[in-house]
Amino acid sequence: MKMVLLGTGTSHGVPVISCSCAVCKSKDRHDKRLRCSAYVTNKNEDKTVSHILIDIGPEFRIQALKYKIKAVDILLLTHSHADHLHGLDDIRVFSHTKSESNRGNSPKYSDTPGRGISIYANSETRRDLRARFDYIFKPTQIGGGKPKLDLEKCSCFTKDNPLKSGSVSILPVPMKHGSVKTTGWLLSCTGRDGKKHSIAYLCDCNKISGKSIKLLKECGGIIDHVVIDGLRETSHSTHFSYLEAMACAEKIGGTHTWLTHICHNMSHENICGYLKNHLNEFPGLEEIVEAGGSVEPAFDGLVLTAGE
Repeated sequence: MKMVLLGTGTSHGVPVISCSCAVCKSKDRHDKRLRCSAYVTNKNEDKTVSHILIDIGPEFRIQALKYKIKAVDILLLTHSHADHLHGLDDIRVFSHTKSESNRGNSPKYSDTPGRGISIYANSETRRDLRARFDYIFKPTQIGGGKPKLDLEKCSCFTKDNPLKSGSVSILPVPMKHGSVKTTGWLLSCTGRDGKKHSIAYLCDCNKISGKSIKLLKECGGIIDHVVIDGLRETSHSTHFSYLEAMACAEKIGGTHTWLTHICHNMSHENICGYLKNHLNEFPGLEEIVEAGGSVEPAFDGLVLTAGE
C-alpha cells in the first residue's frame, strides 16, 4: 500500500498570500505546502488496484495533475472545512467514469448509470457538504456538468465491520478539532510478511481520545506510519502543537511519525532540528527512533509505503 501526501500545509498553505517571512520566501521545496490531502493506492489480491483519496481541498486540480492521479474509487473526508473540501467539484471527471460500473440505480439528475463516487464522512461533514454544494444534489441538470456523488455515513464501520476498498481495510477514527468532530482514517493491508500493516492519517485535531488510540493500537497491526496534525511550536485552540503531536504519537507507537498541517512559523529544516532536540522528552518515540523509526515533518510529495 502506498500513500502520497498531496499537501501538508495549513489552511493558508505555504507560502501565505502577501507574506514576506523567511519561510514564505524560502527556496527549499520542503517549505512549499499545498492544503492537506492524501492519495492511497494498493495492488489488491485480485490484481485490481484501489485508488483512495483523503480530503479534497481547493488545490485538488493542481495536485491531481502534479501527481498524475488517474482514478479515484472512494473519497474519505476528515471534516468540512474549506481547505479539506472545497475542491469537490473537480472530482467530477472521476465520478462519471466510476458511475459507469458502480452499483445502484441512476439518480434522476444524471443520464449515466450507477451512483458515482462514494464519499465517507461523519454526519456533520455530510450535512455541510450538502448545504455548500447543494447544486450537486438537485435534479436540475443532466449530463457531465456536476459530480456524481453517493454520500455514505462512516459511523457504521467498526473493527468487526471495516470499510473495504479492494484488499484495503479502512476504519474511521473519531477525533476533535476544537469543538468540531473530525475523522481520522486507519488504512490497513496485508504485507509481504503476511502480517497486517497500516497507515494512520490523523489530520486536523487537537484531541484524540483514549478510546480512539485504543482502536488504532488494537486494529492497526504493525502501524508503519502515523501522519498526524502538528501545526506549529506554540499551542493552538484546534490543532496539536509539535510537542502535543509527539505525545500522542508516542501513545500510538507507529514506526514512523510525520507531522502535517504545518504553518509558516518555522522552516522544514528547523522543524527537523526542533523535533530531534525534544525527542528525549518522549522515551517511547526515542526507543522507536533508535530501532530505525523516525519522527519528522512531512512534506508535499512524500511517499509512504506499508507492508513492504
